[in-house]
Amino acid sequence: MKLTFMGTAGARFMVAKQLAASGGLYLEEGDTRLAMDPGPGAVVQYAKRKVDLTRLSGILLSHRHLDHCSDVNVMIEGMTEGGFRPRGTLFCPPDALDEDPVVLRYLRHFPNELVRLAPECQYRLGGIAFRTTRRHVHGVETYGFLFGDGAPARLGWVTDSMYYDGIAEDHQAEVMLIHTVLSQSRPELPHLGLDDAERIVREARPRLAVITHFGMQVWRAHPWEVAASMTERTGVQVKAARDGMSLEI
Repeated sequence: MKLTFMGTAGARFMVAKQLAASGGLYLEEGDTRLAMDPGPGAVVQYAKRKVDLTRLSGILLSHRHLDHCSDVNVMIEGMTEGGFRPRGTLFCPPDALDEDPVVLRYLRHFPNELVRLAPECQYRLGGIAFRTTRRHVHGVETYGFLFGDGAPARLGWVTDSMYYDGIAEDHQAEVMLIHTVLSQSRPELPHLGLDDAERIVREARPRLAVITHFGMQVWRAHPWEVAASMTERTGVQVKAARDGMSLEI
């Protein structure tokens, strides 16, 4: 399984300034290719890295906030060649379609299948098996994800959420991605801080933890330096994602 970071920016100010790209994640397993959270500029990042959108097997949205989904419509058109060659699967929470929808109605029939995600359910797209966690504590409907058939999972993706009891166990995997928007968690903001990320790493103890989806505060703290310090304190290897970085999982 190969994971490529098409962008590492999170939250509105980082995305608006494009201090880092916001193209989401790209997951490959054999002939299966999954675009995840195609935020602003995703189509540019895929073109820059010479990924042919017509070879996508599917698109996954964790939720409907713009930094996670703004390029979903053009990505669907790219995957299906403007709808002339229907293919692929779109996975997304129901409120991305029903409540303040982000997927345009005219192109919803372009993919072969449209799947409404639900909590703690299992899914498969070609060679990629994944399951959702319980619903996250966030402003819209969203979940975390575990990829791989085994236990522990090969990849655990801790998407946007406020910290909650059990979050480390819910996403426990060999490799864990943790969205770290805040330098310090704040009760009024439903996002993880670097303090939350360190707590998750201590509890889950993955082989590798990767912090990503940086807010402005985290970016100014230099995520790569933060990751090095976190590695020393926890005894777990922690990396800060960089735009274009790939991992073999």
